[in-house]
Amino acid sequence: MTTMKSRLTAGLACLAAGITMIGAGAMTESTAEAQLKPAQVGDSAPDFTLTDLDGNKHTLSEFTAQGNIVVLEWFNPTCPFVKKHYREDTMTMVNMEKGYEGQDIVWLRINSARAGNSTGDIDLNKQTAEKWGITTPILLDVEGTVGRAYGAKRTPEMYVIDTAGKLVYHGAIDNRPDAAEAGDVNYVKNAVAETLAGKPVSNAENKPYGCGVKY
Repeated sequence: MTTMKSRLTAGLACLAAGITMIGAGAMTESTAEAQLKPAQVGDSAPDFTLTDLDGNKHTLSEFTAQGNIVVLEWFNPTCPFVKKHYREDTMTMVNMEKGYEGQDIVWLRINSARAGNSTGDIDLNKQTAEKWGITTPILLDVEGTVGRAYGAKRTPEMYVIDTAGKLVYHGAIDNRPDAAEAGDVNYVKNAVAETLAGKPVSNAENKPYGCGVKY
């Protein structure tokens, strides 16, 4: 009788311990998920150092520390939604960037294509940059670390970071989510203008559209 009682007590203890371990495991997974949660508008923008097509390193915090607003564009040279904004009849991205010359604004393109994916090929990106008139860095995020930190899922997907390093805009470039024509409302242009004026961004989040990032 005593033996049966002892076995029953031990069994209940093991069961309780098992439940506790499962609960602890769930908490650990939940904590890990929280830590992996992409940055949201209003958060500090995740800092990064990435290498461009020529092997030069660029660090986000160095640009903001110099008093620059930073525009991030997730980039894919073959995506029709990206091409839409570099065609001769639109030139959305290049014209915007040229319009910011002489101002404290840095535009960085990030290609998060995984190693071996053709869209991340250095020669292809160099040829595309020359063809489209891109003169500022295209950064390679082969491991996808930066893309995931920002939650980037589309190309083009846009972010604006203020001089304090805070993420103030995330979403689409404009209000027309197809590959045919540019929209008549440029969300990024508006966000940069309001940030330059020291105002909060009035339309800080919009659903991004485009091709999937090739993680």
